[in-house]
Parts: sequence; C-alpha cells; structure tokens
Amino acid sequence: MSNAAKLFIIILTIGFLGLGFSVFAQDVTEEVDLDENIQAEDLEVEDPRILPDSPFYFLKNWGRGIRSLFAFSPLAKSELRSRFANEKLIEIKKMVEKKKGFEAIKKATDSYQKEIEKIRSEAAKIKEKARENPKVEKFLDKFIHQQILHQKLLQRLENQVPEQAFEKIKETRERHLEKFQEVMLRLEDRKEKITEKLNDVLEKQKGSRFKHFKNLEILLELEEKVPENAKEAIRKAQENSLTRLKDNLENMSPEDQDKFKEYLEKISGEKEKHLEIIENLRLEAKEIPSELRKTLEDERIRILKELKETLEKSSRFPLCPRLVWIDPGSCTAGRIIIERDSRGCPLAPKCVITASPPPSLPPEGQVCIALFDPVCGKDEKTYSNECFAKIARVEVDYKGVCREYEYYIHGTFTREASDENIKDLLRIAERFQAGAGIMESFPMQFQVYPLINENCPEVRRILGTREYITHFSDCRSRPTQPSPGLRE
Repeated sequence: MSNAAKLFIIILTIGFLGLGFSVFAQDVTEEVDLDENIQAEDLEVEDPRILPDSPFYFLKNWGRGIRSLFAFSPLAKSELRSRFANEKLIEIKKMVEKKKGFEAIKKATDSYQKEIEKIRSEAAKIKEKARENPKVEKFLDKFIHQQILHQKLLQRLENQVPEQAFEKIKETRERHLEKFQEVMLRLEDRKEKITEKLNDVLEKQKGSRFKHFKNLEILLELEEKVPENAKEAIRKAQENSLTRLKDNLENMSPEDQDKFKEYLEKISGEKEKHLEIIENLRLEAKEIPSELRKTLEDERIRILKELKETLEKSSRFPLCPRLVWIDPGSCTAGRIIIERDSRGCPLAPKCVITASPPPSLPPEGQVCIALFDPVCGKDEKTYSNECFAKIARVEVDYKGVCREYEYYIHGTFTREASDENIKDLLRIAERFQAGAGIMESFPMQFQVYPLINENCPEVRRILGTREYITHFSDCRSRPTQPSPGLRE
C-alpha cells in the first residue's frame, strides 16, 4: 500500500472518530434540550413577534385587555391569565436569547410575576374543587403540566443570563413556585390525588431518557414550598420518579450510562439539589453496575468542586464565610449534605451516616425509598426518613439530622478590643480550624468556636498568654448550630 493511501486511511479514520465525538456531544445536548429548552408550542402559544421592549408592545397588551373583558367566570379568567403567563415567559426566553439588557429583562420578568399573581387571585375565587367540577379538574391538570414546564425553563434561563440578571430570574422562579403550589392545593386538597396528578403529568411530559432526574429536582424544590400537611404527597411523587430513574439507569447500556454523566454536567439547575439526587441514587440503587456507581461517585466530586468555585468567585455570596470542604472519598458509607444558614450562605458540607435496621428485624412488608428527609431517633441515630426509623422500630425524637456537639470558649476583653486584638484572636482560632466572634449585644465579650474537644485545652492555654483578655471559660459543649448574636 502506498504512503498516500495510508495517509488517506488515517485522515478518514480521524474524520470518522471526530464525527463520532461530535454526534455523541450533539446527542447529549439534545437530551438536555428535551428536558429544559421549552418551546412556545409546548405551552400552546405562538412565537412572539413583538417583545416587551418594542414601542408597539402596548398593542399586544391592549389586545389582552380586550380579551379579558369577555372572560366572565373565575375559571375562564384563570385559564386566560395562564395563557398570558405562557406568552410572557416565552417573551423572556426570546429576550435572553437576543441578549437584551438587564433593565429590559427585569421589566419583562416583573410583568410575568404580576401575571402569575393574577392567576393565583382568580383561582382563589373558584368555588369548586377539582373533584366537584370536571372543568376545574381539566384546568388543574393543564395548569400543573404547564407550571412544571415554567420551572424547567426558568432554571435554564438562570444559567443563560449575566450575573446581574441572575438574582432577578431566581427571584422570579421562587415566587412562581410559591404561586404554583398555592393554586394546586387550592383546587385539589386530596393528598393521594396530588401525588397521582404529579406522577401522571411527569410521566406524560416529553423528555429525554434521563428526564426523571430533572423531574426530581423540580419536586424537591416544590416540597420546600408546600405546607407541612402536603409534603407527604410531594414525597410520594419523588419516590416514584426516583424509582423510575434508578430502573432506567440500571437497564441502560454502558454507552448510555456514559451519556448520563455528560447529561449531569450540562443540565441546568441547583447543584445542591443535584447532589441530593445523586446521593439518593447511590444509597437506593444497591445493585447498580460498577461503572454507573463510579459515575455517581465522580459526579459528587465534580458538584462539590463547582459549588466551591462558585462561592469563591461569585459576587452573589460576598458575606458568606469561607468553608472547609469535605473529601468525598471519606464519605463512601454516608451521604454528603449541604445546609444553609439564615442568610442563605451554604454551610460546610458534612458527611451524614444514616442508621439502618438490624438484619434480624423483619421488613414487615414495607419497603423504604432512600429519599433524604432525615429524622433523629430516640436512639440518637439519624435515619434517612421516618420509614427507615419505623422499620428499625425506633421512635422518632425530632425531624432533622441528630445534633452533634461542638465545643467553644467564652471570654471577656480587658478593654474594648482593638483591630489588632481581634486579628490576633482570629489567628488563634484559625490555627485550630475554628472561628471567633464578638458578641453583638456585649461587645466586650467573645467566643472561639467550634472546637474539637481535644483542642480546647491548648486554645485555653494560648488565650491565657494574651494581655488583652481578662477572663475566659472552660471548654463548653452545645448542639451544633450557628452561634446567635455573633459578629465575625
């Protein structure tokens, strides 16, 4: 074979490989688009030709006003307002795609928020429940379907707008979620029907092979907004989506499982929620293939790294403390969770190892899903949810992860502390991976916290060498929680 022929074969092979990689990337991008790139036809409206920043936009609003005059009942008005909200959301999407300025996007999102509020107001006037009127039920089914699509699109827009507009889109999405759940629970008060409707809508919605991952994220956020008496209904829908996602992944080919990894890297949304879903999958899918388990382990590492970089670089968290990040490899037997303080700042990730029922206990015909809604048992062990505690025959003491105890030292300055005194105190604390704070209500007093018990004696010894401190306590313990009234 001539050198020219060999060269031709090499070039042809590289071309096919490049084409293969390109098709693979395009394939995953299409999967992501199926789950979050909501189009006008998905919301049963037309592509907008006039956008809110057009001088002729008033004509569109004038037309909407005319149509509103012919909607007489609260149900008819709710249906019409829902259509207007669909139109306005697609308008925002087009403005983001055209890279319109912040003020134009803000004005459009304000108008969209007002429309969502009008839906809530009109729906509150509907006298009948879904079970009492087929027309109300039909409206509710369509409303749930479309509002879930709204959430998916708003999440996507958060990732596409400049940082200046991020908070506005995020605020819009949060408010939309609140109004969505209010209308849903106003028209349907049967828990089992709420679960049934959510399951039915999510199953029928178009989407990729991985769509239940995005569905789970929406359901987790919805759970945070609904009142306590409705949370069980949302959790049951989560159980269904988690089971379907797990079954789909376990039955996929190794090639499709590889695509799932890239899907996770490309999909929009809250990274903390993604981490929670991955942890649920890890603990729920005991028999998953080794390659898929490795994918889940790799993803928790990637998400933690992205969260850390976001906190360090983003101006959205200027007042949040720097965090000590956990090594995911040290938490293979548990799950990593990230909580937030009252300011919305992420707290340091921690590893929670949940208790399991002893093998000797019979399952009592009940199977628990590894959704994380932790409870602390009377045995002072954390269980993933009430179901696991019940199977273990342990009474729940309180909701949440069992409190651990941290140690701290309380002290008093000899006189009002100077900046140098405070810096020195902070340096002492940092040597032991702790913090220090000045009491807001008693500025002459301070705390060093949280401390490992073994470190406390050494910290006390060092504090005793400082002339600016007149008194300090022994090491004290308390349940882990943010220290009230402290200024770092």
